[in-house]
Amino acid sequence: MKIKYIIKEKYPEPEIHLCVREKNRETEGIYEAIEKLFELRIVGYKGQESEILSPAQIVWIYSENKKVFARTAMECYEVKDRLYVLEELLSEQKFVRISNSELVNVQQIEKFDMSYVGTIQVRMKNGDVTYVSRRFVRKIKEVLC
Repeated sequence: MKIKYIIKEKYPEPEIHLCVREKNRETEGIYEAIEKLFELRIVGYKGQESEILSPAQIVWIYSENKKVFARTAMECYEVKDRLYVLEELLSEQKFVRISNSELVNVQQIEKFDMSYVGTIQVRMKNGDVTYVSRRFVRKIKEVLC
């Protein structure tokens, strides 16, 4: 096996290429190990305990009383990251900002209710309800279309 370390300005972020003649157990294992190393995880805190959350688990993220919380289907965790940092990290994971204080996982949305004047109600798959503020309606439409 050959390993090359190439440093050039043309790479804005690290790239890993696995070049093989054929797929086999060894190359699959290497691929999966590398993929797990770079998988995005968010640390959620509940009391004195911390838990690693994958983006797929998170239904929505919101700020309240200057703290940020991540809500899963069953639990609510405090997150130490700022909302704008999470928005940037999770943009590729289909999270979208719906108000100044909330991000939602688009894949966890059950339905939209447009009957509210001036806003859109969002019902999540876990039963939680939140609202898209008028300022963010266009952004959520762009993500969904």
